[in-house]
Amino acid sequence: MEIQHRSRIQKRIGIMKTVAWFMILWLVLAYARVQIWQGREMQKLALAQAVKTRTTPAPRGIIFDRNSNKLVDNRRALHLVIQYEDLPRDSGQIEALAAALQADPDQLKRRVAAIRLAAGNRMLVLQDNLDDSSLAQAEVLRARFPFLSIEVAPRRVYLGEDLAGHALGYVGEVTPEEMQKDPGQFQLGEIIGRTGFEASRNDQLKGVDGQRRILVDYLGREVATYGMQEAKPGRSVYLTLDAGLQTTLKEAFGATQGAGVVLDLRDGGVLALYSSPSYDPNVFLNRLTQEQVKTYWDNPDRPMLNRVTQGRYPPGSTFKLLVALAALEKGIITPATTFTCNGHKSFYGRDFRCDAVHGTLNLVQAIAKSCDIYFYELGARLDVDDIYNTAKKYGLTEATGIDLPHEATSRVPSREWKQRVKHEKWYAGETISVAIGQGANSLTPIALARFYALIATHGKLLTPHLLYGVRQENSSEIDLYQPPPAKDTGLDPKIWTTLDEGLYQVVHSGTAQASALPGVTIAGKTGTSQLTSFVDKSHYAGLAKKLRDNALFAGYAPRENPQIAFAVVAENAGFGASSAAPIARKLCQYWFIDRLKKPLPPPGATLPDAFRLDPDPGADEAPAR
Repeated sequence: MEIQHRSRIQKRIGIMKTVAWFMILWLVLAYARVQIWQGREMQKLALAQAVKTRTTPAPRGIIFDRNSNKLVDNRRALHLVIQYEDLPRDSGQIEALAAALQADPDQLKRRVAAIRLAAGNRMLVLQDNLDDSSLAQAEVLRARFPFLSIEVAPRRVYLGEDLAGHALGYVGEVTPEEMQKDPGQFQLGEIIGRTGFEASRNDQLKGVDGQRRILVDYLGREVATYGMQEAKPGRSVYLTLDAGLQTTLKEAFGATQGAGVVLDLRDGGVLALYSSPSYDPNVFLNRLTQEQVKTYWDNPDRPMLNRVTQGRYPPGSTFKLLVALAALEKGIITPATTFTCNGHKSFYGRDFRCDAVHGTLNLVQAIAKSCDIYFYELGARLDVDDIYNTAKKYGLTEATGIDLPHEATSRVPSREWKQRVKHEKWYAGETISVAIGQGANSLTPIALARFYALIATHGKLLTPHLLYGVRQENSSEIDLYQPPPAKDTGLDPKIWTTLDEGLYQVVHSGTAQASALPGVTIAGKTGTSQLTSFVDKSHYAGLAKKLRDNALFAGYAPRENPQIAFAVVAENAGFGASSAAPIARKLCQYWFIDRLKKPLPPPGATLPDAFRLDPDPGADEAPAR
């Protein structure tokens, strides 16, 4: 029995040994399978958990003025974000995060879903431009929500603040509506130009995002860089703006609402463009509070409106030059034709007034004194379509083509326009008002400046533009922008001589003689556009400010060799001679006198800043031997 018992025990031990060896063999094979056959796959899986791909936002191009003064730059900023691969799927997590951020949970859910479905590897920015306080709060949030991270990104900074807000514009995140409008053009979360030059030249200013692969620990903290594809910055550009002239224009307006623009008569470059009130584009880099929305978007003063390109004003007496041009071309008058002004006259059964008794005047004198009766007489002899066709010929019925978005088109009425818009016929009496720049006339300041630039250049129709040049990618050289060639309108030299003399006399002996500038011959025309009717001066003095006349002045300088053309509109400021002309005088004072005391070099050697009062054509030539 003892032998049998021992035999059974030995069998059991043998079976147990066999089972143990089989288990050991199975473990060895399983370990070998994991280490050898599945090792690479497991390594890939581990790396996928440890190596993350991060998008590196490309900085936008820097913007300079024509003299290399920096207007827009980038700086380093910290953002609280959720990376694409870390987007939470749990609805409760998103709601808890929204509560911690004091955000709308439904809106945050929509943003998370949109980023997850969007192409590319974009991150969801929750808070941008973190300061020390918000950075500390972000770190507390990260401890609670491990899928959050803090990323470094370039941030736009507008160095002049409100100096050129409407010209420069601002940037912001692309909207779903914009993505639907241009499929494939943008990626969700991309920063694009929203308004101004930032928008119109967005393709040149934006860069190409880079990527970096990083190694993270179990807490998601970056411990090493695994690979890098550098971001490609946007192209840096130079504007035609002169920062000194822009500053002069801003200071000249002060608190007065309105618009001013100065054009380079060589090629139509915009030397200054200011809309008052202006705004600081830096404000729009953060999410606006409700108070800020009211300040900028719900403000009756409309600070977001670019009055230079989008504001339309009755041109007043500045329009008389076009009417004179139409009458001369039609042969209705000659420069020597005279009419007598007794202070008022009846046309079509209605009494029309002038602001003075001017007596008998010819055309040049009528322009200089801004005699309404003289131009009423022209209006009685011209058909409204004659005026419209002349305006069309000389570019006043079309957009100027300036490289800024949403330019408004000026309006010069015609019979067809009134029938189409008001379903009414045109009456001859209406032409009387149109002839002095009232009635249905409505011009943008940029269009008015271009018309006076046309007179200054003997009939050349220029295309206003802000782009001066683009810096080459691998050097400091500048590729200069070539604007569209000027269109020759065929202005009769004899007619031009008459118009030029009239504009000179306005400042020399007429309505704007108080704004004459010693040493600089300014040629221009004052204008006062009436916004409401009034009985007499005492009645006018009692009108609310918003009902008072707009003041205008448009012209060019110097008369002998015109270099700049300009238009100034001062809203509800009274008379053009006393409100708008002094602003133009300050512009000429800076450009022709103050600027030359400390001239700044141009950004590129290929287009010298050749503005001089007395240019010496032989200054750059080698002396004769």
